Amino acid sequence: MKTKIPLLVIAGPTASGKSDIAVELAQLFNGEIVSADSMQVYKHMDIGTAKVSGEIRARVPHHMLDVAEPDADFSLAQYKEQADRIIQDIWQRGHLPLLVGGTGLYIKAVVENYPLDKLPYDASCRAELNRLWDERGKDYMVRWLEAVDPEAAARSKDRRRIIRALEVYRLTGMSQTEIHRRGKVESPYDAVIFALTLPRTRLYQRIDARAADMVAHGLLEEYMGLLEKGYSPESKAMQGLGYYHAGMHVSGRWSREEMLANLQRDTRRYAKRQLSWFRGMEAVIWVDNSNPPASIERISEFAAGKVQQYSEVLNR
Repeated sequence: MKTKIPLLVIAGPTASGKSDIAVELAQLFNGEIVSADSMQVYKHMDIGTAKVSGEIRARVPHHMLDVAEPDADFSLAQYKEQADRIIQDIWQRGHLPLLVGGTGLYIKAVVENYPLDKLPYDASCRAELNRLWDERGKDYMVRWLEAVDPEAAARSKDRRRIIRALEVYRLTGMSQTEIHRRGKVESPYDAVIFALTLPRTRLYQRIDARAADMVAHGLLEEYMGLLEKGYSPESKAMQGLGYYHAGMHVSGRWSREEMLANLQRDTRRYAKRQLSWFRGMEAVIWVDNSNPPASIERISEFAAGKVQQYSEVLNR
């Protein structure tokens, strides 16, 4: 039987302390980190995406950062293809891969081995669906998706994902959920998934403080720099948390105070969606990260037995 690749997953909502915990674990277990963050893939976007510093990257290798231009339409399939290749390389070099981030779809696609190559694309179909959205509105499109793919409707909250799920249905006559279920092949990974959490009040305090720190330490300047490099404010990456808010201030539609308050509010809402996503995943081990050293100890104890097994295989 083929030996599966070990994969330690550190998931959870924004500001729950994933990066710090992952770095400590990587140093304990001779690991390398693969980011599972849909915004950190973009170049020149560091402050608003809370990328780890160069000093930390020098201590622990980080992958899947800065792999796409901010105006690129970086897809889930591209992410999975690159992440799979990197994870396998880390393992072959004798290190432990850690998949770390808050983008649940990225994590699920890798861990459950989504057959993304079987989901077709068609520009004309997508254009037609976008026209229908503009004419009939979001509620109409959501009701349609709920009728043909309730599971996709439950997890698809933004326009792009709703349109994509309907596009797959129109092109294949099957739902994304059904295609994934039929085409799913065994995962090459022996994954252990930990999700960090905090008491809601404390998590929100950390989110608010992080947003204020981003604004104080150059979020607006980073946004202006992206415009100066020629990136459109309408591109997908520039509509992400922080950058959309900076754009609303730069355009004069929000004051600096409104920008920060709305960024804090929207990030709290995003964290709620992240928590809901990870609660819907199977085999997730939840860890209250109120005391990070205790979190590291708990995860280390749980993972130590498997890491020992991994080490025996690596040293074969």
